[in-house]
Amino acid sequence: MTLTNKAAGKDTDKPAAYFEGNRHSGEVTSAEASLWLAWHLIENKDSRQIESLLKDKAIYIRPVNNPDGHDMYLYTAQTNRSSVRPHDSDGDGRIDEDPGEDLNGDGFISQMRQHVGAGKGTHVIDDRDPAGNAMRNVGQGKGDYLITPEGIDNDGDGRINEDGIGGLDLHRNYPTNWRVEASADATGRGFTQNGAGEYPLSEPETRHVYTWLMSHTNIGVVNSMDTRVPMHLRGPSTCEQDECMAPKDAQLYEAFDKKGVSFTGYPYAGNVYRDYATRFGGNPTPLFGHGPDFGYFGYGAMWYGDELWNGGQNTDYDKDGRYDEWELSRWCHENGRKNCFIPWTKQAHPTLGEVEIGGINPKFWSQNPQPDLLEPWAANQSKFNLWMTRQLPEVGIVSANAKAVRGSEDGATHEITVRVRNTGQLPTALEMAKQIKIVRPDTVRVDGAQPVGTPPAYHLDARQAMKVTLRVKKTGGDKVTVTSVSTRGGVDSTSVALR
Repeated sequence: MTLTNKAAGKDTDKPAAYFEGNRHSGEVTSAEASLWLAWHLIENKDSRQIESLLKDKAIYIRPVNNPDGHDMYLYTAQTNRSSVRPHDSDGDGRIDEDPGEDLNGDGFISQMRQHVGAGKGTHVIDDRDPAGNAMRNVGQGKGDYLITPEGIDNDGDGRINEDGIGGLDLHRNYPTNWRVEASADATGRGFTQNGAGEYPLSEPETRHVYTWLMSHTNIGVVNSMDTRVPMHLRGPSTCEQDECMAPKDAQLYEAFDKKGVSFTGYPYAGNVYRDYATRFGGNPTPLFGHGPDFGYFGYGAMWYGDELWNGGQNTDYDKDGRYDEWELSRWCHENGRKNCFIPWTKQAHPTLGEVEIGGINPKFWSQNPQPDLLEPWAANQSKFNLWMTRQLPEVGIVSANAKAVRGSEDGATHEITVRVRNTGQLPTALEMAKQIKIVRPDTVRVDGAQPVGTPPAYHLDARQAMKVTLRVKKTGGDKVTVTSVSTRGGVDSTSVALR
């Protein structure tokens, strides 16, 4: 969808933002956030603030990046996050041979617990849970139960559901810092990336986004949304920020992180390599072929991959810094929510004998909020996306005048002085955008007269104004059109009389 006031100019002549959702099939909250943003802009298009926004800027929205996976998630029991293209996820040479099965026909592929006797399992019923839903992992040989996904070991390898439908990760298929999957590493010693695909942009979903963005380089901010942390998430994804980002760009990102949190209240914000990997005490970890890495290093934009929804992590009852399953169950119990967990029910299993099926709701709690909790997440995320749109560079002509150059033949040569200003809070090019040449320098051109010399080229910082002087030779009428041209700051024109 393209949202802009067409009467005020073409979308491609305006600074623009791009927002998309549902790259991962089960993360449908991000699709709803994209649709909520579109609805909000259209429903309130006559308000002064939004009218001004759509007059001067363009907003592109792609609600569902992964339509096949999205529909599979909504209309079947499957709960994956990949695309649906068949994929050898377990490296055994076969594809999609061990998907989950909805054995009890309740519309979910949840968990199975098998009572194997004291000291023979890995889990016990968590006595901290007042509702008796949660299981606690106490270690091999210390529990009463074994826990597995709901399904059958179709390929007889001793594992259940390890090679389900699809397996490619569309957020690992971008060209910047892409790495092969482990099964394709001939050395056994290289960095690899699960779900990366056969080659960068091998998937039509990512390839389309890439080619479309490259033909719309007026886009300066992007958010390709996912679910489940929650976090304002962006690059770098493979390196320390102070080692590989331009300092000025890093400062902008840090300011955007803080502003995002002010709208959403997310507990985390920052880059993938360090902040995402270490939020629970881990070590910095690279993530390859990631969209936000491409967005900054390959496209030179303010690109986020925000994660919506907290998975029901509402109260840390024991104050240990973790949100355990029993705490979710307790919160749901205290707040009268009966569908956070699927009740454990007995079921005859074709190979395991009697099992019980149930556990945390795998669709509308684990990956996404239930419908009545959805709108606040979508609305708060949209506030940040709209704020980012308002920060876009916007270059306009403040004044323009011409005077004849003394001594020129018949007074035909004129000097035109143009004052231009970037009223946006972002520069017309990030430092990385300049380095990779994704945007051309800003300039001023004159139509209706012959240029004398080469017009100056420049990049405007945030809120910067400057004077541009150029000469033309009169070839016809007494008026010319002066146009300020900026790849990401837009196009603005005015008429100037040649005296």
